[in-house]
Amino acid sequence: MPQKPNKSYSSKIIRLPYRGAPTTVGVIRDSVVEAQNHYIVRHLAEKIVGGVRARDYISESLAYYHWTCKYTRYMRDPRTVELVKAPWVVAEQALDGHVPSLDCDDMTAFLASMCAISGANVRAATVAFKHQFYRGQRQFSHIFCEVHEPRSKTWIALDPVAGKKTREMLRRAVAYHTWPLV
Repeated sequence: MPQKPNKSYSSKIIRLPYRGAPTTVGVIRDSVVEAQNHYIVRHLAEKIVGGVRARDYISESLAYYHWTCKYTRYMRDPRTVELVKAPWVVAEQALDGHVPSLDCDDMTAFLASMCAISGANVRAATVAFKHQFYRGQRQFSHIFCEVHEPRSKTWIALDPVAGKKTREMLRRAVAYHTWPLV
């Protein structure tokens, strides 16, 4: 028998005029900043990195990435809505034993929140695979989280959607843009 959704999951649908990636990234940025006020996000982060050696920052970020790959599933947005699931809702679902269904926007917000709540510098990266424009603005079709690794001073792509094919995905991109989150 299917489980009923937990009534404590907070959600709200905010309707914004479509303005492309800047609008979606703004919603993601807001949710990453807000997630730092939700202890449940920190609680899940601590559980995920519990076995990682202290100050091994890249391993912390990779632990969040691998956890997301293993314990969430990809699901497209509703047909006519750009849905960004709040990271604290994802954390609550996971801690309640559910398998959260997320698309690339949700995974970006969730992974960026996990990394940010652990003190990492994060950004979103958008890519386009075709040269498409709307009202003169480039249209991106995919987004993922990047985390800054302080020792090597490099940005690491965390993309559960592309997974093992992340390098191939980046080679196919015809445009790439980064957006600071916190």
